[in-house]
Amino acid sequence: MATSQNPFIQADGKKPTCMEMLQTILDGEATREQKDYFKQHMDGCMPCYKEYNVDMAIKELLKAKCCGGNCPEGLVEQIKAKVNSTIA
Repeated sequence: MATSQNPFIQADGKKPTCMEMLQTILDGEATREQKDYFKQHMDGCMPCYKEYNVDMAIKELLKAKCCGGNCPEGLVEQIKAKVNSTIA
């Protein structure tokens, strides 16, 4: 991973966890700098790489199957749990 400054670090100096960075990316709230940093981070962090790909696949599947509408609350977590249990 590159030695560039982590753009996810908060003003109070708190360093986010991998999952916090991933959630920012998946929620579409990341800046370009944060996306670039996370991409470099994923190159060296297999858990982040796997989780990102699983989450993106689920997100795309839901988007395609739910016609762009909101899915029922908890559905994403149920699907993720089932996917993770089958690949574990």
